[in-house]
Amino acid sequence: MKKILLFRIPMSICDFRCHYCYIAQRPVHFQGIQPEFKYAPAEVANALSMKRLGGPCFMNFCADGETLLTKNLDLYVKALVEEGHYAEVVTNLTVSNVLDKFLSWDKELLKRLEFKCSFHYLELKRKGWLERFAENVHKIWEAGASANIELAPSDELIPYLDEVKDYSMKNFGALPQLTILRDDRTSNIDYLTKMSEEEYNRTWEPFGSTFWEFKKTIFGKKQTGYCYAGAWSAYIDLTTGDATGCYGYVNLGNVFENPEKPFPHKAVGKCPFAHCYNGHAMLSMGLIPHLNDVHYGYLRDRKKNDGGTWLQPELRGFFDEKLEDSNELDSRLTQMLNPIDRLKDRVLNKLKRTFRP
Repeated sequence: MKKILLFRIPMSICDFRCHYCYIAQRPVHFQGIQPEFKYAPAEVANALSMKRLGGPCFMNFCADGETLLTKNLDLYVKALVEEGHYAEVVTNLTVSNVLDKFLSWDKELLKRLEFKCSFHYLELKRKGWLERFAENVHKIWEAGASANIELAPSDELIPYLDEVKDYSMKNFGALPQLTILRDDRTSNIDYLTKMSEEEYNRTWEPFGSTFWEFKKTIFGKKQTGYCYAGAWSAYIDLTTGDATGCYGYVNLGNVFENPEKPFPHKAVGKCPFAHCYNGHAMLSMGLIPHLNDVHYGYLRDRKKNDGGTWLQPELRGFFDEKLEDSNELDSRLTQMLNPIDRLKDRVLNKLKRTFRP
């Protein structure tokens, strides 16, 4: 894994109205306007070629609204996966006709495609779409791609927890992974809950979610280590190519223009945020080197009750890689580690990749 590329898609059309949605927390939301793409899929793939980026990258695609309602998104994702990259598409998994376009790809491409399926149980129940969601999850697995199910642990969902658990075991072979809902209106990006921390933990711990457990260790914790966001990652507007290192910080310019030039490399260094609220990916993949022994694939995957897994082996292997193993550390940082520590760290990382949980 050479880089993390997070693609923002400025499109807020959605077929749900979840009460906890971060879009609904903004002054302007749900405009219902399709964005205009300035670059064709082939141009984007050329600008983000394996040669220019130095190797395969993790690419996440997420719209402000429902991602699969973005016109022609499948063509952009396919062009980048054909280039050799690995894609994660965030979706509520209700737009079946668009999902089918993805799943019509060649099997070799589908091995490098994963859907992060946002399991909005109350909205699915309200609209009578629970069966559609489950059918689409199984279509993904049967096609040879990967799907993981992520539940938003909202206070309003608590009366339905037994339903959620029974439904999940029956349809997904395991309980869903849990995220942490955040209140973007607060300066510290707090938990979005009215419960005390003790009540919150007691309610959601029974899901046994590795994803949730890891997020709890970093949520609300200021990161002080040297962060390579902007050097090993980029936050890119898919419609324009304008990019920053991390959610608005460190301007990288337009990365789709001038594809013959080297890809920009400007590390953030000191994190400007109260905490890395999307550190489940950024910190588990290693944007702050040597910070933890956790791997992204381990956080996303589940073993099903039929013996299978949510993630395909090839994709799981890639998701479990660390950026520090395929990128050069800043010389000032490597000098802080003595030779024995550097050797020990590299050996341990190789062993972790060989014997993953």
